[in-house]
Amino acid sequence: MKRLVSALIMGLLAVGCNSAPAEPQQGRMDRLSAYDTIDACLYRNPAATDRAACIGEYTQACEQLVADGETTAGMMACRGDEYEAWDRWLNESYRDLRESLPDNSVVALREAQRSWIGHRDQDCLFLASLYAGGTLERVEQAACLNRKTAERAIELMHWEADYPPF
Repeated sequence: MKRLVSALIMGLLAVGCNSAPAEPQQGRMDRLSAYDTIDACLYRNPAATDRAACIGEYTQACEQLVADGETTAGMMACRGDEYEAWDRWLNESYRDLRESLPDNSVVALREAQRSWIGHRDQDCLFLASLYAGGTLERVEQAACLNRKTAERAIELMHWEADYPPF
C-alpha cells in the first residue's frame, strides 16, 4: 500500500512539474521559482503563526499569471512546483532539527516523520476521493499534499522555539 501511495503521489506531481527552460518561451511567465517565492514570503513573515500565509501564495500567482494556469493541467503544474519547493523546505527543516537533537531523539524523530508522511498521504487520498472521477480529484490531492507538507515544514522550522509547549 505504501508503495502504491508513493507511486501515485509521484505520478501526480510529475504530470504537473515544470522544468525551467534555458530560454524564455512564449506564454511562460517570468517569475521567481516556487522555492524563492516561499523564501521571500518566509522572510517577510518570521513568526510561525504568520508563515501559514505563505502556503499557496506561489500557486495563486502562478495560476493567474501563466497562460494555462486556470486549466487542470496548469493548476497541477503550479501546485506541483509549489509542492516540490515545500518538500525541499521540509527536508531542510527536518535535517536542521535532526542535527540539533541527541541520538535517541533522532530515531524518534525519524519514526515520527515516517508516521506523519503516511498520515498525510492517507488524508490526501481521502480528500481526493470526495471528487472521485472528476477533474478536481487530482487537483484536490495535489493541493492537500502541498498544504500539509508546508504546514509540517513550518512546524519543524520552529520546533525548538515552540516545543515543548510547557
